[in-house]
Amino acid sequence: MIKKLVLLTFVLFVQVQVFAQLPAIERVEPANWWVGFKDQSLQLLVRGNQIADKTVALNYPGVKLVSVQKVENPNYLFVNLQISLTAKSGTFPIIFSKKGEKAVSYNYELKSRTNRTEGVTNKDFIYLIMPDRFSNGDLSNDKIEGMKDKHFNRDSMYYRHGGDLQGIINKLPYLQDLGVTTLWLNPVLENDEFVTSYHGYANTENYRIDRRFGNNSLYKKLVEECHKRGMKMIKDLVHNHIGDQHFLFLDPPEKNWFHQWPKYTGTTYKDQTLFDPYAAAADKKLMTDRMGNGNH
Repeated sequence: MIKKLVLLTFVLFVQVQVFAQLPAIERVEPANWWVGFKDQSLQLLVRGNQIADKTVALNYPGVKLVSVQKVENPNYLFVNLQISLTAKSGTFPIIFSKKGEKAVSYNYELKSRTNRTEGVTNKDFIYLIMPDRFSNGDLSNDKIEGMKDKHFNRDSMYYRHGGDLQGIINKLPYLQDLGVTTLWLNPVLENDEFVTSYHGYANTENYRIDRRFGNNSLYKKLVEECHKRGMKMIKDLVHNHIGDQHFLFLDPPEKNWFHQWPKYTGTTYKDQTLFDPYAAAADKKLMTDRMGNGNH
């Protein structure tokens, strides 16, 4: 009983700390949007300290505030917009107000769409890179102050090895000489986990390149350098799971936001059971109804 009380106290303390540290508006996601989509609906996730107490208003030609949804956690609002086909690119304020308090404004940007995409075909030679294990082009970012994973050891399979985006840029001539036409990187968004943060599949930030790989500008430069050589870039994004240090996991909008079990129940990873017409129902259940390796 004492252990349970201690654990409950710790959880409450962590939650209070999360709430107390939040600014009035901590983030709005997606970070921006584009004009000209046939699907005119857009839902914004807004996170901020007790943001659910605020009234939302905006005034921008071609943008309509359809509705605002509240959830269990008062730190979140979901704002539903309609972006008409007549809307022009630009920035407009979204106002969050409450009687008796100073209103808070967030500038949201609509961008013009540009089509620079090019599909991959069977003529392409795709080279898959795990950035941390490829080439260390910048020794200064091997360890970043304040990030949780302090392990750096090239002799260990689980620790960080120092590879980064600059290392890939440096090796583009070598890759092109091999005949590579397309690069595919393991996810390079920030994985601020305590251990095994090197692989990229435990995302803790949706819009920031992991600082041990570089930054957003350097990633853009890598893509541009590929394009200069007539090479393509495949962007690997993991939308179906996150790391357990992601803000949505630490402070979820609702209690049921993630699949939860009383204890860890690992999947079999045997996805072939899902399309095998002769697979046993029990094997399918073991694959689909259990979680992966970590908090997914």
